[in-house]
Amino acid sequence: MGEKEDRQVTVTSVEDAVRALQDERAIVRTLYQYAHGLDYGPEEAFVDVFTPDGSWRRVAGRRPEQTFAGRAGLTQMYRDHVHAPEYYHKHVVANPYVDVDGDTARARSYLILVAEHPGGPYVRAFSRCSDRLVRSADGVWRVSSREAELECWSASDFPPAPWTNSSAHAK
Repeated sequence: MGEKEDRQVTVTSVEDAVRALQDERAIVRTLYQYAHGLDYGPEEAFVDVFTPDGSWRRVAGRRPEQTFAGRAGLTQMYRDHVHAPEYYHKHVVANPYVDVDGDTARARSYLILVAEHPGGPYVRAFSRCSDRLVRSADGVWRVSSREAELECWSASDFPPAPWTNSSAHAK
């Protein structure tokens, strides 16, 4: 009898472990969708990374603070940004660290912007991102808020930085 009880605990633990791994993988996939969507689109793929009331905020530091909130704000963020094939660049998600607590999660990652330039590709910027995510009713993990701490920005600004002409759309 004790052996059977131990087995049930093990099965539950394995199921919990598998669920945790699935959640973490789904969250990392959301982070990747952010990068791919911003670089290549389509617009809906990028905006769908966020909850309807989601927000993206660049923390003041190397560049001024800026916030885009809700579907309209995040759509404007996407539209103000350059995309391939107009301009090739890659938002590379690195070292994601995910903590899941039921239907909410926190993720921290690095975002490295590799960009084209007439002199050859270069690292244009890197930042540390802190995300709060929720499991939506459809089961998809979405970002409810992202804070991007821009830690480095290249003086070589080709093409001009995104969102330089959209201050009317930013909060």
